[in-house]
Amino acid sequence: MNDQMDSEDDPFVEPSDRSRYELMRAKHLMVPLSAARKARWCGYLLFVAALAAPIVFTLPEPIVEAQFTGDPIRTPLGAAAVASFGVLCLALAGIGLGLLARMKTGDPPESRVWTLIGLEDALTGIGFITGFLGVVTGVGILAIGHTGVERTAWFADIGVDPYLTFGSVPVTPLATSALALVAAVVVVGLSLSAE
Repeated sequence: MNDQMDSEDDPFVEPSDRSRYELMRAKHLMVPLSAARKARWCGYLLFVAALAAPIVFTLPEPIVEAQFTGDPIRTPLGAAAVASFGVLCLALAGIGLGLLARMKTGDPPESRVWTLIGLEDALTGIGFITGFLGVVTGVGILAIGHTGVERTAWFADIGVDPYLTFGSVPVTPLATSALALVAAVVVVGLSLSAE
């Protein structure tokens, strides 16, 4: 299985040494890395999302006093909800890609080749587009307070309230970090076991 994964990522392997499925996969995928490697990258991005609570916990005291009435890491925030949506997308993509990497495909019939390629591309898009954007946007917004009171007020003036309380989807930075950490361990473990 490890030789198969290496040959999927290595563009210099002789075409005659690859299966028909590997050739089709290399030619038609959006991101022509192995499914295990893409799953591992989803796991790394999940570890970034796990920084949501530490970022909010370490906010400067003037920001905490101006923006929060209670414990900042237990306050439901809109940015935490955005980051959590990214976490769910990355977890779905990472688990799906990890399971695809564990499948012994061999040289499947052409109809199954296109199904596998389409599924891998869909999971890649969910992870590297939707999940990545959700995590980077949510965690980035949560970190705005570290730039100072004036910069935080400037963001609020242009319509980006980094610590907007969002009660309709009560997701806290602590919940975001916990979910991301569990998902990261599962996804990275799955990707490493697939190689």
